[in-house]
Amino acid sequence: MKKPLHKIVTFLKRKGILRLPKSRHSQGFASGFTLIELLVSALIASVLVSIMLAFLVGVLESDRKETVKTNAQEELQAAISYISDDLQEAIYIYGAAGIVGINDKLPHTQITNPSSECNPTTNTCTPILVFWKRSAFNPDATARYSANATSEIIGCMPYGDTPASSLAQLTACRANSQANNRAFGRDSYTYSLVAYYLKNDTANPVNSGWSNTARILRWEIKDGYVAYCASPVPNGSASITKNPATNAITSPAGCPAVANLSFRANSPLILLPIPLADPNVYFVLPSTGFNRPDFKTDGGLLSWQKFDNYDFSANPFVTLVDFMDDTDFNGTVQGGNAVATGTIPAATGVPRITIGRNDASNRNLDCDDPSVGVGTTDPVNNITQRVPADFANSDGSNPSRLSSFYACISPNTVTARIFMRGNAIARLTSPAIDRARRTPNVNNITFFPTADVRSFGRSQIGLGK
Repeated sequence: MKKPLHKIVTFLKRKGILRLPKSRHSQGFASGFTLIELLVSALIASVLVSIMLAFLVGVLESDRKETVKTNAQEELQAAISYISDDLQEAIYIYGAAGIVGINDKLPHTQITNPSSECNPTTNTCTPILVFWKRSAFNPDATARYSANATSEIIGCMPYGDTPASSLAQLTACRANSQANNRAFGRDSYTYSLVAYYLKNDTANPVNSGWSNTARILRWEIKDGYVAYCASPVPNGSASITKNPATNAITSPAGCPAVANLSFRANSPLILLPIPLADPNVYFVLPSTGFNRPDFKTDGGLLSWQKFDNYDFSANPFVTLVDFMDDTDFNGTVQGGNAVATGTIPAATGVPRITIGRNDASNRNLDCDDPSVGVGTTDPVNNITQRVPADFANSDGSNPSRLSSFYACISPNTVTARIFMRGNAIARLTSPAIDRARRTPNVNNITFFPTADVRSFGRSQIGLGK
């Protein structure tokens, strides 16, 4: 019995499964760690953990910076693409001289019922792009009659609801549009006045909801949808009319109901030689202040008058992009303050402005160059201009005092080259990093993404030669 038991114990010892207690003598020589060894080990572990944490924090911070730079570049590119697409519908773009001609009619200069975004009191908005574009009323879209705020499919507005035959056509028009087919009404083209601004937001309160750097704003007023009769009537033809003396509207049987029609009173601002009257009857009234321009000559465009004081609650400034660079213009550092010579202006720092100032006759040789500006094949008749004309003129052409959004314009050929510069450093914290710490220099210039694009209007009114 002892022999098998001995074999089992020997086997367990060999495998390390069974360990017998050591004698007191052998326990005195047991191995272990001293307190100093433990402290040294803890110190080494702490150093390694600190190094790893610092590395991890550095990686995360680097990733965060790259992310804000990427976001800034993407937003800048999206904004400039949107503006370029908008300009493709332009039929006339105001140059620097043209903006001066209508400056007191533009929204940022209005004293009566001014906008909270851009007004003469704060004087922080610079008009960069001001142009007339062709707009359309989509027949399948829905709009409200100005007369009673009732919604209707735009293409179905020209159909009457009496007699029964007209109502049948109106019902069929609605059904056709709702079935994803084209509404019966014809396309109705009109005009819009659009303005893009660079606004200096540095003075905005922290809780304004914006970055307190600079923004690009868009503002638009649009012509109305002139009423007409599309239904066949007993006499074979009919038209909607307005009595100029009484403003009474007449709409024959089978045509849209008078209750759905509107008119504009005479202009309270254009009084000479006689008060300006609008003879049209509308389904949808023009934007308040809209006045159809005289496209026959550039003189008519340069002397455009607004019909009434603007309603900024109905036609507000809309922010296109935030976090534009709000570095004050410095001609010595950035260039762009000397008269354009056709070569890139000298600059001692960053960012560099590639287009010089307009000359005394409001021409710009840098903008004439297609490699940096819009280009022109006839600089005598089709001049080019930089907007704003003078970055340093904060009381005139550049109230924002900034240079992060500007353009070369060829008014007669409806061509523009747009330049934009963002500020990614301001995105690193909320609220934005103090302005003095986000100024561009050679070490952080990668945080100031730029974009430029040349855009051509698809239509023009024949002023070019």
